[in-house]
Amino acid sequence: MTYPRDCWYVAATTDEVGRGLVSRRILGTSVVLYRRADGSVAALDDRCAHRPYPLSAGHLDGDRIVCGYHGCTYDPDGRCVRVPSQDTPPLGARVRAYPVVEHGPFVWIWPGTPGGARLRPPPATPWLAGDGWRSTGEQREVAANFMLLHEHYLDLTNVVTMHPEMVPPGLEALPPLEEVEISELSVSYLRELPGAPLAPWEMLVSGLASSASFGRKETGTFVTPGLHKQTYTIIGPDGPELELVRTHAFTPISPGATRVYLRISWRGAATSDAVGEQLLAVFTQMADRDSAVLETVQRCVDEDSLAADGLAPRRYVNVKADRAGVRARRIVQSMVDDERGR
Repeated sequence: MTYPRDCWYVAATTDEVGRGLVSRRILGTSVVLYRRADGSVAALDDRCAHRPYPLSAGHLDGDRIVCGYHGCTYDPDGRCVRVPSQDTPPLGARVRAYPVVEHGPFVWIWPGTPGGARLRPPPATPWLAGDGWRSTGEQREVAANFMLLHEHYLDLTNVVTMHPEMVPPGLEALPPLEEVEISELSVSYLRELPGAPLAPWEMLVSGLASSASFGRKETGTFVTPGLHKQTYTIIGPDGPELELVRTHAFTPISPGATRVYLRISWRGAATSDAVGEQLLAVFTQMADRDSAVLETVQRCVDEDSLAADGLAPRRYVNVKADRAGVRARRIVQSMVDDERGR
């Protein structure tokens, strides 16, 4: 499996793209992004049509990119409009321009079939802006396939082993998934935890009394190949006390590497002004451990592939907690097969 192209992926955060040139590797292709004078974002293949040189190594002239090698100049639609060494550019000289949409904190890009972007808008993320929600975040590169990340976050039973400090006191294992909902293109699960005192990190970020017992509700959703959403709600006798949403935008760099855009969103009456910094510290530490494990898994996958050398590939078993991840993988494989015409 590689990755479906007919999908919106995050190319950058909105504050990363300005009047400079930003280069990103997206689904094995180099892309250059910049902001036009009117504030909109343009995205082009990061290769000159004349010779294989990055346009991002050139400069902007108004809304046009000038290649730093021979000076070929491109407008925001990718059309070559000037070649300094001759009167007119070669007929049809151009680079690909990609549809982009700014939505919330993200700049989304459509790397798939030209024209297909009009039929599928980027996923809605209302919790990233307004209605009492506040957000903070970070980004990182993880040397692992994007589906390993999706599967990891669709099975949080690893939390007890990998992140015991995150588990409410008294819980020795997470209860089984109560519900897994599957549609043609998405998968989600629901898990409710029994009442328990607050873990130290929950006390730190929530402002709630440590002596009380609270319930928790956790959900996870494979929204698209480029987006995963998790919610975690601490529930008191009168209803939700603190709502958290952890958003992962997964953008494949290559089959073995992924750029991860992490956003932590929260709302709760008792939270302090410092809660964003505290939450980011908590979940960044988790992401550090997750990344290390997933990069190890990817190395094992690569080693197993090399070791097979014509033999049957090594097989691994699935357990009940893998239900959501297995279905997400089937969805992605089906999308890839459809694009290949199988």
